[in-house]
Amino acid sequence: MIQYSEKSLKGPFPLNEDRLQVKKLSGDSILAVMADGMGGLGHGEIAADIAVHVIISSLETKTEVAEADIIRALYSADEAIEQESRLRGMKMGCAIAIVSIQHNQMLFLSLGNIRISFCDEQGTITETFTKDSTFTDCLGGSYLTNCLRGKGFREVPCVEKIDLPEVFHIRMCTDGFYNPDSKDDSSVIDILGESE
Repeated sequence: MIQYSEKSLKGPFPLNEDRLQVKKLSGDSILAVMADGMGGLGHGEIAADIAVHVIISSLETKTEVAEADIIRALYSADEAIEQESRLRGMKMGCAIAIVSIQHNQMLFLSLGNIRISFCDEQGTITETFTKDSTFTDCLGGSYLTNCLRGKGFREVPCVEKIDLPEVFHIRMCTDGFYNPDSKDDSSVIDILGESE
C-alpha cells in the first residue's frame, strides 16, 4: 500500500513557481512529478505548469511506465516549453523531477536542483539519490546547468532504477525546502509505502 502527501508554500516573491502532482496509476503504482520554475527567466510558473501537465498526461494512461516512456515525456515537455517560449517571445524553464513506483521498484530522474531521497521513520533524510545540476559563479549567483528550458539538454537525461526496501519513505523536495536560506518557494512530496 502506498500513501502520499504533497505541500507547496510560496516564498517571498509574488508567485509560487513550484508545481507538483501525484497520480495513482493501475494497481499500487504511483507517479509523482515536481517542477520548480526558474525565477531568473520569465514565467517560471508557466514552464513548471507545462512540464507537470505534459509529463503526467504522457504517462498517466500507461499500465507500465518504462524508462523510455519517462524520457519521451521529458522531451515532449521540453518541446512544449520551447513552443510557449516562442509564442511569448521570452525564455522560460524549470527544474524537474519524476518518480514512478511500480513492482517494488522506483524509476526516477531529476534535472536541476530538485532532490529525491529516502527518509527514516522520523522524516530525516538518510540517503539522497540525485545530484544538483547547478553552477555557482564567483559572485554567488546560482544557475541550473541541466533543466527543461526548450533547448534540449546539455547532458543526456538518464532514468535510474532502484529496488525498494520492504518499508519505504521517499521524499522529493525543491531547494526552498532543503535550503531555507534560499528564500525560494518550498515544496515537498512524501511517498510512504510497503513493498508487495
